Amino acid sequence: MTTPIRPVPSAQVRRYLDSLAPQANYWGRDVPALRKQARDHVLAFRGRLEPVAHVESVDAGGVPARLYRPRGDEDDVLVWMHGGGWMLGDLDCCEGVARAIAHRAGCAVLTVDYRLAPEHPFPAAFDDTWAAVGWARRHFAQVAVGGDSAGGNLAAAAALRARDSRVDLALQLLVYPVLDSTMDTPGKRRFVTSYSTFAGTADYGRTAFERIAYLWDAYVPDRTMRRSPVVSPLHAETLRGVSPAVVITAEHDILRGESVEYAARLSEDLVPVEVHDYVGQIHGFIEYLGVMPDATDALEKAGSALRRAFAHREPDRAGLAISTPSDIHS
Repeated sequence: MTTPIRPVPSAQVRRYLDSLAPQANYWGRDVPALRKQARDHVLAFRGRLEPVAHVESVDAGGVPARLYRPRGDEDDVLVWMHGGGWMLGDLDCCEGVARAIAHRAGCAVLTVDYRLAPEHPFPAAFDDTWAAVGWARRHFAQVAVGGDSAGGNLAAAAALRARDSRVDLALQLLVYPVLDSTMDTPGKRRFVTSYSTFAGTADYGRTAFERIAYLWDAYVPDRTMRRSPVVSPLHAETLRGVSPAVVITAEHDILRGESVEYAARLSEDLVPVEVHDYVGQIHGFIEYLGVMPDATDALEKAGSALRRAFAHREPDRAGLAISTPSDIHS
């Protein structure tokens, strides 16, 4: 009988995991403390912030947001939703990613401070996302959407809504997105057992499984809504006609299977899709620019894809007005 091969983290992941000090377990007990812990963690590893020409707070259709302009005269914008399981994260947590993408893509980046669960369950985060997309369309020539983890979920859902609303998007950038609310899948169950002692961490797989289940309960407490495509994009009847996609995955991520399946469905439905899988990586790595060279590489690929997408598509002029200095705060 052969011995099963255990998953192996990359050297950069191993260094990162070895550097972590024990943290208090606030899950399920103290949401404000959990948010602070998660924020402090990201800020400690996000690295040096890249300079941009202009940063300002904006009201994006009634939603607080932050706009980054690498030069100051960009006509195109990426609307970015941060990760954090719809419960954690804020605009500071995704600032490193936003600045890096702005530089590499040569476009503006709008980060969205959407409402968080459990205080604001579904559809609050999605409604805020769609409002921000509408604002972006009124102020920029071309719009793309993107996000990591729960933010990737919101971006994929927005791309589906855009397709159904005949709204043109240049690209959807999905970084290890949450795409399927179904917990009892072979892939997720297999992750629990295969990652029982990943990188020397006891119950790594089960902890990941239980936290995702907890976040789904907070974001969509009404279980009857969870198969809706704006909640679980993988359950959309068809993906035909949605915007082209870039999907970034991590080998050691409990969500990797649903990302791979979504990319395959996009291809089957004749949607151009580009997949970048990071061997040895873990969920969340793209925010750790200070310690993860893979994060820099992933953002280089994302920036290149955005440049190509904006260059090869006609601007969506229907109902648009390119922003001017006098109306950028509207």
